[in-house]
Amino acid sequence: MQVSVVIRAKNEARFIGETLAAVLDQVGTDSLEVIVVDSGSTDGTLELVRRFPVQLIQIPPESFSYGGALNLGIQAARGAFVASLSAHSLPADRRWLAGLLQPFDHPRVAGVYGRQMPRPNATPLELVGMWMSGVTRRESRLQHDNPLFSNANSAFRRSLCLATPFDEEVGGGEDLAWARTVQAQGYLIAYEPSAAVYHSHGEPLLRHLRRTMRDLPTVLGALVGLEGLTLARKRKARVAPR
Repeated sequence: MQVSVVIRAKNEARFIGETLAAVLDQVGTDSLEVIVVDSGSTDGTLELVRRFPVQLIQIPPESFSYGGALNLGIQAARGAFVASLSAHSLPADRRWLAGLLQPFDHPRVAGVYGRQMPRPNATPLELVGMWMSGVTRRESRLQHDNPLFSNANSAFRRSLCLATPFDEEVGGGEDLAWARTVQAQGYLIAYEPSAAVYHSHGEPLLRHLRRTMRDLPTVLGALVGLEGLTLARKRKARVAPR
């Protein structure tokens, strides 16, 4: 079984080298490919990426959206399953990827997200947010209608993502919106704590608040079920006969 890992990056020179090294050192999968989608790095990220046996896709920064960059990586991928990993998410051990794929033994699982452990740079506000989102929990779970999901450390069925791609129009929160949409189709989302990464931003307060406000409309929509309905209507409109 071939697995693809898609990493979205822009100016991630501080962490992307150790992230790529850890991903390429994974065990427990038969075949692995890594795809980096870069949106205009200027800090040496590209030079670091080119040192590794990975596929590099470059897009202009003005065309970037979280959903769009991820969809590009998924389209280029060859694996039946695709993992999404932030460039600053460091797998905690060599079986991170194997753990992330294990819940797909359940045929109705559409996506899996793993545990996130804060780096030393995590701010108190960020720690509270991670706790509230449930990404630090130690217990696995299957989510029938809870759309919590995080593409900082996730995996999904490629065929399903091609049929139901991530929304390219939202400013952030494309992961929760997608989770809500596939749950409306009868699929499940799994949380797997054994697939752990070290991940946090360590942002100044104002930058953290800007990122939160960017994601907030989509997050709120997904939590109350509106976003999934909106995306379902968009998809129906695209495939409706003229």
